[in-house]
Amino acid sequence: MMERFERSWRLMVQSYRVLMQAKELLLLPLISGVTILAVCASFIVPMGVFASHGHTETSCAMMAAYFAMYVLAYTIGIFFQAAIVAGASQRLAGTSPTLGSSLGAAMKRLPSIVAWGLIAGTVGMILRAIQERSGLLGTIDISLLGAAWSLATFFVVPVLVLEDRTIGDTFKRSLSIVKATWGEAVIGGGSIGLVALVFWVPLIVVVALLAGAGLTIPAIVLGVAGGAAGLVFFNALQSVYLASLYRYASTGEAPAGYSADDFSQAFRRK
Repeated sequence: MMERFERSWRLMVQSYRVLMQAKELLLLPLISGVTILAVCASFIVPMGVFASHGHTETSCAMMAAYFAMYVLAYTIGIFFQAAIVAGASQRLAGTSPTLGSSLGAAMKRLPSIVAWGLIAGTVGMILRAIQERSGLLGTIDISLLGAAWSLATFFVVPVLVLEDRTIGDTFKRSLSIVKATWGEAVIGGGSIGLVALVFWVPLIVVVALLAGAGLTIPAIVLGVAGGAAGLVFFNALQSVYLASLYRYASTGEAPAGYSADDFSQAFRRK
């Protein structure tokens, strides 16, 4: 187990080095976040006005608006993640990605991305709705089901943007890659999560100390700026890591900047 964890950690560090060679990709999760906030605001304001006139969250119109907002936000996130994965794949292939080339690759697959956003958003809402209405045991079961869904669809985005497949074939392809990369997909994500934890905990502590000292404005500025920077960086890093796993699983060759030994051990036959 420790050997697998250490290997996944090394792959994550190598992903960081690749990301630093294509810093343009860091702009994509930033644009994604701003776009999602703008879209959500365009729904929340009218929904607030609608609610002020006596309509409840359970009304058909409110539920439809909430569903539309959720799916749109989900689709936007998937689109920009697809652009990051496309740009990372270009970097791994030895070329220099640009915002235009990354976004262009995602645009070519826009119909499929929208279709997957609708499916993934719908599944997410259904799982969330069931979880909110379940007891403790039901919540645990739904959480496990959600984790299984997330794992099965782990490679959907790279397959979606880099291969010309139907939605059904995309899901099957993702599942087949997950079976080959089970440990690295899970533990690699965990490694990034551990690094993120090292970043988030001190940030939260410092913000809390500033707020406790009465320095409200500096606390807000640091919290917003630091939080945005963390989300942007770790989102991009995760996507580069995902692209590297996908590329090796597809070609059998270690991408430029990665250790062939780490990949060969990671993908040994079971």
